[in-house]
Amino acid sequence: MSEPIEFDEKGNVVLHINWKVAFKIIIILGLAVGSYFLPLPGLTTASRISLMIFVGAAGFWVTEVIPPFATAIAVIVLSIYALGAPGGPLELTGSGLETSYRVFLNPIASPVLVLFFGGFILAIGAAKHGFDVRLAKIFLKPFGTRPKMVLLGVILITALFSMFMSNTATTAMMVAILTPLFGRFEGRDPFKKALVLSVPFAANIGGIGTIIGTPPNAVAASVLGNLGTPISFFQWMLIGVPVVIVLLFFLWVLLLKVFKPREEEFEILFPGEQKLTWDLLIVLVTFIATVLLWLTGPLHKIPSAVVALLPIFAFTVFGIIDRDDLRKVEWHVLILIAGGMTLGVAMQQTGLSQVLVGMVTSAGLSPVALLITMAVFGIAISNFMSNTSAANLLIPIVVALGVISPKVGALAVAIACSLAMSLPISTPPNAIAFATRAITTRELAKYGSFVSIGGMVLLIGALLLLKQLTNLL
Repeated sequence: MSEPIEFDEKGNVVLHINWKVAFKIIIILGLAVGSYFLPLPGLTTASRISLMIFVGAAGFWVTEVIPPFATAIAVIVLSIYALGAPGGPLELTGSGLETSYRVFLNPIASPVLVLFFGGFILAIGAAKHGFDVRLAKIFLKPFGTRPKMVLLGVILITALFSMFMSNTATTAMMVAILTPLFGRFEGRDPFKKALVLSVPFAANIGGIGTIIGTPPNAVAASVLGNLGTPISFFQWMLIGVPVVIVLLFFLWVLLLKVFKPREEEFEILFPGEQKLTWDLLIVLVTFIATVLLWLTGPLHKIPSAVVALLPIFAFTVFGIIDRDDLRKVEWHVLILIAGGMTLGVAMQQTGLSQVLVGMVTSAGLSPVALLITMAVFGIAISNFMSNTSAANLLIPIVVALGVISPKVGALAVAIACSLAMSLPISTPPNAIAFATRAITTRELAKYGSFVSIGGMVLLIGALLLLKQLTNLL
């Protein structure tokens, strides 16, 4: 809510200026304007404007002095007005889709956004009618009451949910389920820390497994689609799920070794039984049908985005969700992804990507060293800014570089951005877990960094091996 306008005794409006924020904005705008005049070979008027937009977006996304989605909107608007206007530096005067300002608007209607929107609707419907809690109960029960098996169950189920739901929503749900259990560990059993840390870490890792698991995946898929090398829902899972499984096992062993349980057994208490209603039945059938269609894409050839329309149709037509539920959709994430896609289009259309490629390749790094560098940079900056924003900035560059291959580069950076989990501010799941006060910033940084480093080593090795053994990449 905006603050009310203040007046002094003479009736003049009193302005309250946050000089720290104002200084940051001035610095960012100054750097953006200054980048236009950089003496870089190969830059045209259009690519210089694109560089200004890129530098400005990077500054605002890193500092978040304005909301990230606002920066994304600014990228779209500035690209249209400064680059795509008739008679502009790109001379996009035609009426065709590829020869007009519409190249910068096309990302707003990208199939990837439809896919993500469908995933949001599916998760909202499942949470509203208790389907998520019922599934968690069904899946966790078989793991019994032994601490190490309960921990494994929490890790696996959290990751599984995070593949198809927001990692934030998944973490909130799992923490709520586990909260009654936390009280019994107060002051005498370090295993509580293992349970608390397992949820955000598993949620962050699980999101790697599918295109809709986390926004950086969607950014990578959209950039690859624009290049004519699309990656399907099933193909992403063939690559992402094995990485997820190995990382989850590493996480389980790490937490058990560091936080050894003192009790021999305990049991998770779930919410009371829910009645099977028509609404819940519709959610159940729709959820299963949607996931099965996503998994069997190679058989029926229906695009993943078209499959994502099924829950949107079913849940709205049958009244599973209403207008209030639609407000829960993370629209800001969709806008952020669209802005990132537009930035990538601008960099490609103006030739800025090629100029940046030339600068990076002149450093003389080998393809593998360059891939590792980009992945490390992705993890590093994602710890301090939105991983979606980081992916928006880095993926168009690494794809243009053609490191190993466009798919290898895009997947490496997208997954690396999701592996950033060393600080409470790194991801919303980390913040939720930190809010339980069961873990310290130092513990989060220490063990989150272990998982990040282990994940990066596994990721690079897996991608290089897959490149050698298969034609997926």
